Amino acid sequence: VGKPMPTTTVSEIMTDVVETLQIGDSLDLARHLIERARIRHLPVVDGQEHLIGLVTHRKILEAWVSHGDPAREKPGEVAREIPIEMIMEKDVLTVDPETTAAQAARLLEGYKFGCLPVIKNRKLVGLVTEADFVRFARRYFEWEMGSPTK
Repeated sequence: VGKPMPTTTVSEIMTDVVETLQIGDSLDLARHLIERARIRHLPVVDGQEHLIGLVTHRKILEAWVSHGDPAREKPGEVAREIPIEMIMEKDVLTVDPETTAAQAARLLEGYKFGCLPVIKNRKLVGLVTEADFVRFARRYFEWEMGSPTK
């Protein structure tokens, strides 16, 4: 009897959080961070790194379209006046680092989320996204074919 393969956990595929927002930050800052870092999700945290919300690329676009008077106001001017707490998702589903990758994939697929924040000891430690699963699959398939991975 062969020994069972180890179960892949979220901690092995997640991305560390590089950019976060705090209450009071503006939509303009969120847009700037998303464009600069080429990311689609920005966690909103308090001073203790506890997750309190999530700003998504889609929410930013929706806010852009629905606020302001495009004929008279530039998007940047409107965006500086919109606090991110107005547009952030507040009821965010999270996982912990030991959640199996299979369970995280089921949640992403079932709820049509783009990402799941990863929480350990009540603090935000990472994000697991669809892109993380694609990268993991590519590495696996390359390993399967015997070619080197990066």
